[in-house]
Amino acid sequence: MASTIVDVAKKCGYSKATVSRAYTEPDRVSERARSKIYAAAKSLNYSPNAIARAMVRQRTENIAFIIHEKQSPAVLNPFYSPILEAVMRESARRSYSVFVVTNQDVQLPNGDVYIKKQMDGVIFVGEANPEVIGKLREQKIPVVLLNNFLDMEDLLCITTGHYEGAVSAVEHLCRRGHRRIGLLAGRFSPQVNEARYNGYFDALARQGLKADPRYVLDIDPTLEAGEEAMARLLEMEERPTAVFCTNDTVAAGAMKAVIRAGLRIPKDMAVVGFDDSSVSRIVEPELTTVRIDMDQMGRLAAEKLFDLIDGRPLDRKKIVIPTELIVRKSS
Repeated sequence: MASTIVDVAKKCGYSKATVSRAYTEPDRVSERARSKIYAAAKSLNYSPNAIARAMVRQRTENIAFIIHEKQSPAVLNPFYSPILEAVMRESARRSYSVFVVTNQDVQLPNGDVYIKKQMDGVIFVGEANPEVIGKLREQKIPVVLLNNFLDMEDLLCITTGHYEGAVSAVEHLCRRGHRRIGLLAGRFSPQVNEARYNGYFDALARQGLKADPRYVLDIDPTLEAGEEAMARLLEMEERPTAVFCTNDTVAAGAMKAVIRAGLRIPKDMAVVGFDDSSVSRIVEPELTTVRIDMDQMGRLAAEKLFDLIDGRPLDRKKIVIPTELIVRKSS
């Protein structure tokens, strides 16, 4: 027969109410009492009823991880998968469940948001609709925006140095002697697009170089699009000698096109990516890329969301995690 809260109370010598409070409102129970209660519960193999605990705390003990449909499924996305893992790890530490959905999943045809009363908080990743965020916040559901920035009152945005990363990638190619540098720009959220795009152009300008519009291709952020775009560049009579790709998946596709054309990387074509996802170490030669600390982004997003759920005020509106250029054999 399973142990009950009464058994735990008898074992540790505290009242049933104190044992209950140790799980539902631990801050109201002394550390000494909590230690005895938890030790007694462990020895009896007792775990509090999650549903009852949530009812007492008036929480669902669920959070949502909402990803744009273009980037779904998150578990297979080389950029968002490690971010999701970090969010799930931090949530599990607090006995929370994480529900992964797309932005389409939470919107009804009439524009309403049906996540109402089912989540204690939401992490939006990448491209996000300000109206949906606004409707969630109207329902008093805390929101953290990850890998994007929207200028909304009291909205915490966690992003990274997209502009600085792009600058470092292009400057690296310039230092390697390249003067004809292409850009394969994946279509991401407007904030990410603009930052990486501007970083490319500004870095060339600082080196006294003018970007050739023929070398700049706006594409979907996929392997197939990267391969197709690079094939187009290789057909040019005066093709670029290097290319900066705004994510590693596009870069992997570009490398496929170069190899299939019988050319060598980096001697005939240098390639640099962005993100330092698992893709960058699978391809051969290994990919030079701009590293984003995805684990830190996910962990920080979860920590800040739980702060908001617990009613702690924001200490800042925007957190920017720096990038780092990782030089490997592709450049």
